Amino acid sequence: MRKELKIGLIMIIAIGSVIWGVNFLKGKNFFSNTRRYYVIYDDINGLVEANGVFIKGYKVGHVSEIDFSDKTLTKLKVILAIESDILIPEGSKARIYSIDLLSNKAVELIFSNSKHYLKAGDTLISDMEISVAKQLEPYKIQLYHLLSSSDSLSNSILKIFNAQTISNLRTIFNNLKVTSNALALNSDYLTASFDNIESITQNFKDNNKRINKIVKNLDILADSLSHLQIGNSISKLNQTLDETQKILTNLQAGQGTLGKILINDSLYFSFMKSVADMDSLINDIKANPNRYINVSLFGSHKKK
Repeated sequence: MRKELKIGLIMIIAIGSVIWGVNFLKGKNFFSNTRRYYVIYDDINGLVEANGVFIKGYKVGHVSEIDFSDKTLTKLKVILAIESDILIPEGSKARIYSIDLLSNKAVELIFSNSKHYLKAGDTLISDMEISVAKQLEPYKIQLYHLLSSSDSLSNSILKIFNAQTISNLRTIFNNLKVTSNALALNSDYLTASFDNIESITQNFKDNNKRINKIVKNLDILADSLSHLQIGNSISKLNQTLDETQKILTNLQAGQGTLGKILINDSLYFSFMKSVADMDSLINDIKANPNRYINVSLFGSHKKK
């Protein structure tokens, strides 16, 4: 074999290997048995050639070609190369979706319930997964207000936790620490106090019957008091007070003997005059007893 022929064969094999390798990396495999299907999209949302085609997460093909469907450049034609042993029912959808958080795209085949199947070269129904951004579109205003509120809250928190507040919090924590230490030092006293409380509780429990008896006696006493004619007694007392008030009123008005004595001052002056006369009479009797007493114990004296 001539040398030039060998070099030519080697170059052809090398070029063929490069072409096969590039197409293999793009998802094309000349040695695989696939069928081509078409899908028309308004927007492919970042789908590129060689992206996979999946059925319930299992890869069954790849995106073979992407191009505009006509000269108006309004729609895109995507060619899917799918394994020939996969039967696709009529009315099935080819949905573009994100396969990871990096927004890498793929095509998912969603089968219909039809018993009739597509042939190679037929067109599938296009579908597009709703992106997170579009899902959040109705909540854009709420999210904006929420972010604004969060910003205001953060500013308020920063204003609250100023140097003075932090200092006060440190003081509070120090006081709590001191209190905790004091409780630890007085744990014996606290234990004794709790023991005393437990003892008191136990005494109440042991004397429960006596306490119930005392309460029952108090109930009996209350019932007895409720049966007393307290209302009648109070009524009689009020009647007595009314009559006393009437007597005092009559006395002030000068009615009756006692009222006249209290009200009429002439009787007072007569009484005072009598007392004065009596006092004068007693003084005269002391001064001149013979004038009022002429009695001889041994008889009268005879004149000589």
